[in-house]
Amino acid sequence: MSVINNALSELAKKNSDTAASIEKAHIPSVKRRSVLPWIVGTFALTLAVGGWAVSQQAKQQSYVTSEPVTGDSISINGQPQSSQEWIVSPTQRAATASSPIYSAQVKTSPEPQVKKVTKPQASSAKVATKPVEQKATASQSIPEPILVAKVDVPAKAPKQNVMIEQVELTKEQLARNAVQRAKKAIDANNIQDALSAYNEALRHTPYDEKVRQQYAALFYGKGDARKAFEILQSGIKLNPDGETLRIALSKMLIKEKQHEAALTPLVPLSDTPSVEYLSLRAALAQKAEQDDLALDSYQRLVNLDEGNARWWLGLAIQQERQLDLDSAKLAYQKSLATIGISKQSQAFARDRLKLIRTLQEGDGEN
Repeated sequence: MSVINNALSELAKKNSDTAASIEKAHIPSVKRRSVLPWIVGTFALTLAVGGWAVSQQAKQQSYVTSEPVTGDSISINGQPQSSQEWIVSPTQRAATASSPIYSAQVKTSPEPQVKKVTKPQASSAKVATKPVEQKATASQSIPEPILVAKVDVPAKAPKQNVMIEQVELTKEQLARNAVQRAKKAIDANNIQDALSAYNEALRHTPYDEKVRQQYAALFYGKGDARKAFEILQSGIKLNPDGETLRIALSKMLIKEKQHEAALTPLVPLSDTPSVEYLSLRAALAQKAEQDDLALDSYQRLVNLDEGNARWWLGLAIQQERQLDLDSAKLAYQKSLATIGISKQSQAFARDRLKLIRTLQEGDGEN
């Protein structure tokens, strides 16, 4: 027993020595990292991905035409779809039968093109009667919308270049424009502007007798007769053989009761004088008792128009004044045989014929 007791006591001593040699381990505490940064980062990433998905959906949103897609049926992951169905992107709303077609990308093509659509799951490829909504998350990828139909838009016609050319008007065109302005000024009772316009027209075309005559008439109507005479005389100097300005000047002088002066511009004769010019010349010469000038004028008038009784009567009077009774008798008879004089003139012609016969009978007796 003692041996056993000794053995036990030694064993107990060893155990106490072993227990005394065991020391408490000092383990440092593990610091726990904060979870807040991970939460904030995850939330920011989620917002970024969601915003990108919304912006892509807004840019590329398109609608599907309400008409059925012609041609063969479209297969999606091996499942055939009828040609009467419409293809809708999962991120878009389904188009109704009356909704128009809008396309983000416009290309000119002869016919609408249709692309085949493949999706990861066949069960989700059917057309939904209600809008399909999907929430974008950080770990979920958002498929891009697929264009199904395209609309042809006619190309705009190119802009035409406008070319401005400076055209130089001729003197005749400038004079014509000035005359138009003068007429408008006369209609507006603006005499001063009309005179300025006619003056401008004469600067461009000084040989235009019609414009010069109108210019002089405007001064005469204004009461400045002297200025009107000067304008007409200037035109006569430019064209000595012209008759228009000579007749106009003569008529103005007649209105001013200057008969002798009115005959002066009519004295010269051109190679082919007109009836109007000769008749005015003859009448003024006869009134001014310039028999030679009057006789020459009436002889020319008879040659030009022998069927007018006025010219025969005037010629008879001038021949009687020249004491050419035989020629005067024939001229009086011609005036009675033709048309163109009044009854008083006819009575005057008969009286002169009787007087001529009486004179001739008296000379015959002597």
